[in-house]
Amino acid sequence: MTASCTDAPDIKTDYDQTVDYAKYHQYSWVYTGVPQGMNPLMFDRVRGSIDRSLAARGYQQVEKGDFAVAFTLGRRDRVEVTDFGPYGPYYRGWGWGGAAYRNVDVRNVTDGTLVIDLYDVATKKPIWHGVATQEIDPSKVDQAKIDAAIDAVIAKFPPQPGTK
Repeated sequence: MTASCTDAPDIKTDYDQTVDYAKYHQYSWVYTGVPQGMNPLMFDRVRGSIDRSLAARGYQQVEKGDFAVAFTLGRRDRVEVTDFGPYGPYYRGWGWGGAAYRNVDVRNVTDGTLVIDLYDVATKKPIWHGVATQEIDPSKVDQAKIDAAIDAVIAKFPPQPGTK
């Protein structure tokens, strides 16, 4: 996620409910280099933020961890239309009121999406999936917003039983 216009990202997670998450203490990265087509500066920003967030939760980065981390970034442009409804007619006492009119706001919006996937290193199977989606301004890079989105996703790991 590069920047944001809204306060908090929408967070969604999914996970393998058969996994014992208490066994995970160390992690490594799926990608040792920048994936093809990804901005290397953004890759470093996001990876550094994920490292910081996982370390704050007690996980240690090593060459071959208990679980492996990967992430992807995306954005989607859309048109947002807000119809504020009709105004009028109003009544002025004696006679007819004024004509009704509509107030419609149309704007282009870009949603940024950050996906973090965690894999069990021994089985090579996915164990956890977290997604943050937020309205962004693609012309700006806001590290504080990147950090906040990553912290919000990582806060859901390890999953609590019975949550999604």
